[in-house]
Amino acid sequence: MKILYSVLMFLFILSPVFSDETEVVQDDHITFDENLLIDDKTGFPLIQEKPYIVFNEGLTTAWVTRIIKKENRSNFVFTDFMAGAYFAIETKNMQPLDSIIRFSVYYPISHKFNKVPQAKKNMLNFAFDLVAAPLLQMNMWEYVRINLGLGLHFLYQMGDRWNYINLGAACLAGVELPVAKRWTILLNGNGSWDFGNLGTNRDMEPYDSVWQYQLDLGVRYSRKSENKYSYIH
Repeated sequence: MKILYSVLMFLFILSPVFSDETEVVQDDHITFDENLLIDDKTGFPLIQEKPYIVFNEGLTTAWVTRIIKKENRSNFVFTDFMAGAYFAIETKNMQPLDSIIRFSVYYPISHKFNKVPQAKKNMLNFAFDLVAAPLLQMNMWEYVRINLGLGLHFLYQMGDRWNYINLGAACLAGVELPVAKRWTILLNGNGSWDFGNLGTNRDMEPYDSVWQYQLDLGVRYSRKSENKYSYIH
């Protein structure tokens, strides 16, 4: 009985200690919850940096190459050089990757067959293309921001001989230069490897290889996506 009585007294003495520890843990838990902002509608933590979109625009150039392979002679190589303008919608604060949709319109400047310029027959020819891709964004000490992406490419081109439709994969690379608080200069390039036999050429003149690359000079003005650091203060 003495042993049992001693054990009960020992537990009775230690019970306030355990209760204090429990209250401390609970208090810590309450403090942790109070630091979180909870959305009343969803019950989930409130998003501090909400996603938004920005708009880019500028001038662009494109080079399109189409090849028909020949065994007993040199290949047939068709090249087009085009110039125009582009407009892009880009997301910000989307995890884990942002994305871009880029639309451009071109006017064909020159058309060559095996490096020989061809005379234009229709002065109203035009082309447009679309690129959609997720973006991996990095920055170099806040002076230069780098964008890399891999996505889909679509081109429609009305030519003198055919209406071309190209569909393929595109890779993008570009840099952002924060000139001022709300102004950013954009230097971009992208290239695509396409299937070029979806247009009217598919039966009479199918191509074995089609690729395209583009260079852009653009600008962004944005109040939402202000540059924290810029060349001009």
